Amino acid sequence: MAGDSINLSDFMTYVLCDIITATPLFSHIDMNRVLVCSAYNKKITGGGIFAKVVPMRFENGVPIKKFRNQWYALPKLMNNGFEILYIIYFYIPRYFDLPAYEKLNVAFHELYHISPEFNGDVRRMGKYKFSHGYSKEHFNNQFKDELSHYYNKIKDTPLDTILEMNFSQISEHFETVYTRTMKVPRPGKIKNN
Repeated sequence: MAGDSINLSDFMTYVLCDIITATPLFSHIDMNRVLVCSAYNKKITGGGIFAKVVPMRFENGVPIKKFRNQWYALPKLMNNGFEILYIIYFYIPRYFDLPAYEKLNVAFHELYHISPEFNGDVRRMGKYKFSHGYSKEHFNNQFKDELSHYYNKIKDTPLDTILEMNFSQISEHFETVYTRTMKVPRPGKIKNN
């Protein structure tokens, strides 16, 4: 029987805050400056992504960048008085159809993309394949122990109960399901004076 409502973006914000609090590896992340949103991906088969992090600054956290003799900047995004440095998108229903452990693996993966300097740039893993380095497996190995520890910590808790639900079960359990959506911000040209 359905009841109450859930905002999946707020739920995932809570999950990420809880992960950060429990995991020293992510102690540099200030969730006041991270906005969690949802995006829709109804494709069931084949490739596709479950989540992504969007940095709101360029390499090394610089706010503007010159490309082909033109300066660019990302839009300044404010939320509750804080400038947003990162947006994390979770794809519906794809992400929420994962088992709980895999949901957490994806969440850890996206948090690990955030630069250790927390400057609006991503963690750079190599010169040419900077996003994941030479292998995605190596990237995921950087936090596998912390992931296992966190999963064991929340096992059989109310948090785990919701994480174990797929999107259809969430929709059946809650009377209303909300999300926060936003178009991915794109760099814009800065007018020359």
